[in-house]
Amino acid sequence: MRTRSIRSIAVAAVTILIIAGALYYIYGYRHRDVSSDFDAAKEYSEDAATTSAVKSALALNKQLSSLDIHVNSSNNPDTKDNNVSLTGHVPTEDDKRVAEEIARSTKGVANVVNNLEVDSPGHGARADKKYVPDLEIKAAVLQSILNNPSLKTQQIEVDVYNAEVKLSGSVQSSTQKADAESAARAIANVHGVDSHALAVTNSGLEQQ
Repeated sequence: MRTRSIRSIAVAAVTILIIAGALYYIYGYRHRDVSSDFDAAKEYSEDAATTSAVKSALALNKQLSSLDIHVNSSNNPDTKDNNVSLTGHVPTEDDKRVAEEIARSTKGVANVVNNLEVDSPGHGARADKKYVPDLEIKAAVLQSILNNPSLKTQQIEVDVYNAEVKLSGSVQSSTQKADAESAARAIANVHGVDSHALAVTNSGLEQQ
């Protein structure tokens, strides 16, 4: 009888430990993951919004609008703003300086890492061959996207050639994709909009 009693106590103790471990996992580990995921999603939205704001500011500058400048942003742990990095090629040191100044003056930017490379003289022609109307259309589309609360946090790239707008990157829903297409078509002098390269990342969630 005494041996059975000891075994019963041991089984009960093991059962309690298993239950305690399960509760810790459910209410501790999982809760931590949800909180972490929420913070990560918030940071992603802020990063995308800052990236879009800097791109729009660069596109609206006549000196830089024809240049292929890539913008990326990441959360700055020491401030509420973001770190922005600039990459690509520009014709002159002045272009590089102006791009950095525009990025620094954009709301939501804490620091700027300027990795733009200045092309040597004669290294290809500057993108002056681009049609001025195309540049104006691109700037207008980017500004329209930035003004739309549901689009400004999305990773949308805009290219224009001969008044034909091409949208690429990603959005979170088909509704946002349709809104981006509508924003582009609403701009004056746009002849067409191609959004095949604009991916919908959460299409499965919309079907649920």
